Amino acid sequence: MILKSLRDMLIYLIQKLKLTIRSKHISQTNRLKIEALLRDHSPIKLELGAGRNRGLKGWTYADINNSCDLVLDFLKPLPFPESSVQMIYSSHLLEHFNYSELFNFLMECHRILVPNGIFSAAVPNARIYLDAYHNPANFNVDVFCRHKPAYHGNSKIDYVNYIAYMAGHHRYMFDDENIVNILTNSGFTNARTRDFDEHLDVKERKIQSIYVEAEKQFSISPY
Repeated sequence: MILKSLRDMLIYLIQKLKLTIRSKHISQTNRLKIEALLRDHSPIKLELGAGRNRGLKGWTYADINNSCDLVLDFLKPLPFPESSVQMIYSSHLLEHFNYSELFNFLMECHRILVPNGIFSAAVPNARIYLDAYHNPANFNVDVFCRHKPAYHGNSKIDYVNYIAYMAGHHRYMFDDENIVNILTNSGFTNARTRDFDEHLDVKERKIQSIYVEAEKQFSISPY
Protein backbone atom coordinates (compact mmCIF):
# COMPACT_ATOMS: atom_id res chain seq x y z
CA MET A 1 0.00 0.00 0.00
CA ILE A 2 2.82 2.40 0.90
CA LEU A 3 4.71 1.54 -2.30
CA LYS A 4 1.56 2.13 -4.38
CA SER A 5 1.02 5.52 -2.73
CA LEU A 6 4.63 6.49 -3.37
CA ARG A 7 4.36 5.37 -6.99
CA ASP A 8 1.15 7.36 -7.50
CA MET A 9 2.76 10.42 -5.94
CA LEU A 10 5.81 10.05 -8.19
CA ILE A 11 3.62 9.76 -11.29
CA TYR A 12 1.68 12.86 -10.23
CA LEU A 13 4.88 14.87 -9.66
CA ILE A 14 6.33 13.80 -13.03
CA GLN A 15 3.14 14.80 -14.83
CA LYS A 16 3.06 18.13 -13.02
CA LEU A 17 6.70 18.77 -13.94
CA LYS A 18 5.99 17.99 -17.61
CA LEU A 19 3.06 20.42 -17.62
CA THR A 20 5.18 23.11 -15.99
CA ILE A 21 7.97 22.65 -18.55
CA ARG A 22 5.49 22.72 -21.43
CA SER A 23 3.80 25.85 -20.07
CA LYS A 24 7.14 27.66 -19.74
CA HIS A 25 8.14 26.60 -23.26
CA ILE A 26 4.84 27.88 -24.70
CA SER A 27 5.15 31.18 -22.82
CA GLN A 28 8.71 31.70 -24.03
CA THR A 29 7.81 30.83 -27.62
CA ASN A 30 4.83 33.20 -27.54
CA ARG A 31 6.98 35.98 -26.08
CA LEU A 32 9.62 35.64 -28.81
CA LYS A 33 7.00 35.63 -31.58
CA ILE A 34 5.20 38.66 -30.15
CA GLU A 35 8.49 40.55 -29.75
CA ALA A 36 9.23 39.83 -33.42
CA LEU A 37 5.80 41.14 -34.44
CA LEU A 38 6.36 44.33 -32.46
CA ARG A 39 9.84 44.87 -33.93
CA ASP A 40 8.43 44.57 -37.44
CA HIS A 41 6.31 47.72 -36.89
CA SER A 42 3.67 46.45 -39.31
CA PRO A 43 0.03 46.63 -38.18
CA ILE A 44 -0.76 43.51 -36.15
CA LYS A 45 -3.96 41.72 -37.12
CA LEU A 46 -4.86 39.01 -34.63
CA GLU A 47 -7.42 36.23 -35.01
CA LEU A 48 -8.36 34.66 -31.68
CA GLY A 49 -9.90 31.19 -31.67
CA ALA A 50 -8.51 30.50 -35.12
CA GLY A 51 -8.57 26.71 -34.95
CA ARG A 52 -5.78 25.27 -37.08
CA ASN A 53 -4.89 28.34 -39.14
CA ARG A 54 -1.32 29.54 -39.26
CA GLY A 55 0.21 32.67 -40.79
CA LEU A 56 -2.24 33.24 -43.66
CA LYS A 57 -3.39 36.51 -45.25
CA GLY A 58 -1.11 38.66 -43.10
CA TRP A 59 -2.85 37.62 -39.89
CA THR A 60 -1.41 36.18 -36.69
CA TYR A 61 -3.50 33.25 -35.49
CA ALA A 62 -3.97 32.24 -31.87
CA ASP A 63 -5.79 29.38 -30.15
CA ILE A 64 -5.29 26.80 -27.43
CA ASN A 65 -3.84 24.24 -29.86
CA ASN A 66 -0.30 23.96 -31.20
CA SER A 67 -1.36 24.40 -34.83
CA CYS A 68 -1.58 28.20 -34.55
CA ASP A 69 1.11 30.88 -34.53
CA LEU A 70 0.45 31.57 -30.85
CA VAL A 71 -0.81 29.11 -28.23
CA LEU A 72 -2.98 31.11 -25.83
CA ASP A 73 -5.33 30.43 -22.96
CA PHE A 74 -8.07 33.02 -23.43
CA LEU A 75 -9.04 32.85 -19.76
CA LYS A 76 -5.70 34.51 -18.97
CA PRO A 77 -4.48 38.02 -19.86
CA LEU A 78 -3.45 38.34 -23.50
CA PRO A 79 0.37 38.59 -23.68
CA PHE A 80 0.45 41.77 -25.77
CA PRO A 81 1.38 45.27 -24.60
CA GLU A 82 -1.36 47.85 -24.25
CA SER A 83 -2.32 49.54 -27.54
CA SER A 84 -0.25 47.25 -29.77
CA VAL A 85 -2.76 45.44 -32.04
CA GLN A 86 -4.50 47.05 -35.02
CA MET A 87 -7.37 44.60 -35.44
CA ILE A 88 -8.81 41.59 -33.61
CA TYR A 89 -11.17 39.07 -35.19
CA SER A 90 -12.92 36.02 -33.77
CA SER A 91 -15.41 33.62 -35.31
CA HIS A 92 -17.69 31.55 -33.07
CA LEU A 93 -15.42 31.91 -30.05
CA LEU A 94 -17.34 34.21 -27.71
CA GLU A 95 -20.14 31.72 -27.03
CA HIS A 96 -17.62 29.43 -25.31
CA PHE A 97 -17.24 31.85 -22.36
CA ASN A 98 -19.61 32.43 -19.48
CA TYR A 99 -20.55 36.07 -18.97
CA SER A 100 -17.78 36.89 -16.50
CA GLU A 101 -15.14 35.23 -18.70
CA LEU A 102 -16.54 36.95 -21.78
CA PHE A 103 -16.42 40.38 -20.16
CA ASN A 104 -12.81 39.86 -19.01
CA PHE A 105 -11.79 38.60 -22.45
CA LEU A 106 -13.33 41.59 -24.23
CA MET A 107 -11.68 43.97 -21.77
CA GLU A 108 -8.35 42.38 -22.63
CA CYS A 109 -9.07 42.78 -26.35
CA HIS A 110 -9.90 46.43 -25.74
CA ARG A 111 -6.68 46.92 -23.77
CA ILE A 112 -4.34 45.61 -26.47
CA LEU A 113 -6.00 47.40 -29.39
CA VAL A 114 -4.49 50.65 -30.60
CA PRO A 115 -6.72 53.74 -30.44
CA ASN A 116 -9.26 53.48 -33.28
CA GLY A 117 -8.39 49.77 -33.54
CA ILE A 118 -11.15 47.40 -34.64
CA PHE A 119 -12.68 44.42 -32.89
CA SER A 120 -14.73 42.26 -35.27
CA ALA A 121 -16.54 39.01 -34.55
CA ALA A 122 -19.02 36.41 -35.69
CA VAL A 123 -21.27 34.72 -33.13
CA PRO A 124 -24.11 32.19 -33.45
CA ASN A 125 -27.53 33.80 -33.82
CA ALA A 126 -29.53 32.26 -30.97
CA ARG A 127 -32.71 33.98 -32.13
CA ILE A 128 -32.95 31.52 -35.04
CA TYR A 129 -33.27 28.63 -32.59
CA LEU A 130 -35.60 30.47 -30.21
CA ASP A 131 -37.88 31.34 -33.14
CA ALA A 132 -37.78 27.69 -34.19
CA TYR A 133 -39.23 26.68 -30.83
CA HIS A 134 -42.32 28.78 -31.56
CA ASN A 135 -42.44 28.11 -35.31
CA PRO A 136 -40.74 24.76 -36.01
CA ALA A 137 -42.34 24.32 -39.44
CA ASN A 138 -39.90 26.82 -40.99
CA PHE A 139 -36.79 25.42 -39.27
CA ASN A 140 -34.39 23.24 -41.27
CA VAL A 141 -32.65 20.90 -38.82
CA ASP A 142 -30.14 19.71 -41.43
CA VAL A 143 -29.00 23.29 -42.02
CA PHE A 144 -29.02 24.70 -38.49
CA CYS A 145 -28.16 21.61 -36.40
CA ARG A 146 -25.31 20.16 -38.41
CA HIS A 147 -23.18 19.16 -35.42
CA LYS A 148 -25.07 15.94 -34.76
CA PRO A 149 -23.48 15.04 -31.38
CA ALA A 150 -25.11 18.20 -29.98
CA TYR A 151 -28.61 17.59 -31.38
CA HIS A 152 -30.87 14.96 -29.83
CA GLY A 153 -34.19 15.79 -31.48
CA ASN A 154 -36.54 14.60 -28.74
CA SER A 155 -38.71 17.71 -29.07
CA LYS A 156 -38.57 21.27 -30.33
CA ILE A 157 -36.88 22.47 -27.11
CA ASP A 158 -33.81 20.62 -28.38
CA TYR A 159 -33.40 23.33 -31.02
CA VAL A 160 -32.69 25.67 -28.12
CA ASN A 161 -30.59 23.09 -26.26
CA TYR A 162 -28.47 22.74 -29.38
CA ILE A 163 -27.37 26.36 -29.54
CA ALA A 164 -27.36 26.94 -25.77
CA TYR A 165 -25.10 24.03 -24.84
CA MET A 166 -23.57 22.51 -28.01
CA ALA A 167 -22.81 19.26 -26.20
CA GLY A 168 -21.21 21.15 -23.32
CA HIS A 169 -19.12 23.57 -25.39
CA HIS A 170 -21.39 26.64 -25.42
CA ARG A 171 -21.92 28.78 -22.34
CA TYR A 172 -23.60 31.94 -23.61
CA MET A 173 -26.17 32.91 -26.25
CA PHE A 174 -26.35 36.02 -28.42
CA ASP A 175 -28.79 38.01 -30.46
CA ASP A 176 -28.08 41.19 -32.40
CA GLU A 177 -29.04 43.36 -29.42
CA ASN A 178 -27.11 41.81 -26.55
CA ILE A 179 -23.81 41.37 -28.42
CA VAL A 180 -23.77 45.09 -29.27
CA ASN A 181 -24.59 45.99 -25.65
CA ILE A 182 -21.89 43.67 -24.30
CA LEU A 183 -19.25 45.24 -26.53
CA THR A 184 -20.33 48.71 -25.42
CA ASN A 185 -20.24 47.69 -21.75
CA SER A 186 -16.72 46.32 -22.29
CA GLY A 187 -15.46 49.78 -23.26
CA PHE A 188 -15.82 49.71 -27.05
CA THR A 189 -17.42 52.51 -29.02
CA ASN A 190 -19.56 52.50 -32.15
CA ALA A 191 -20.53 48.86 -31.62
CA ARG A 192 -22.83 47.74 -34.42
CA THR A 193 -23.85 44.76 -36.49
CA ARG A 194 -22.28 44.47 -39.92
CA ASP A 195 -22.72 42.49 -43.12
CA PHE A 196 -20.94 39.25 -43.93
CA ASP A 197 -17.41 39.94 -45.20
CA GLU A 198 -16.28 37.37 -47.76
CA HIS A 199 -12.63 38.27 -47.14
CA LEU A 200 -12.89 37.73 -43.39
CA ASP A 201 -15.79 35.52 -42.39
CA VAL A 202 -16.36 31.78 -42.80
CA LYS A 203 -18.82 31.21 -45.64
CA GLU A 204 -20.20 27.98 -44.14
CA ARG A 205 -21.37 29.85 -41.04
CA LYS A 206 -23.01 32.78 -42.82
CA ILE A 207 -26.59 31.56 -42.47
CA GLN A 208 -26.39 31.10 -38.69
CA SER A 209 -24.21 34.02 -37.64
CA ILE A 210 -24.44 37.58 -36.38
CA TYR A 211 -21.55 39.81 -37.43
CA VAL A 212 -20.45 42.70 -35.25
CA GLU A 213 -17.78 45.37 -35.20
CA ALA A 214 -16.63 47.93 -32.64
CA GLU A 215 -13.76 50.32 -32.04
CA LYS A 216 -11.42 51.39 -29.28
CA GLN A 217 -12.01 55.08 -28.85
CA PHE A 218 -9.16 57.45 -29.51
CA SER A 219 -8.78 59.57 -26.39
CA ILE A 220 -6.92 62.86 -26.13
CA SER A 221 -5.17 63.57 -22.86
CA PRO A 222 -6.35 66.81 -21.22
CA TYR A 223 -2.77 67.55 -20.17
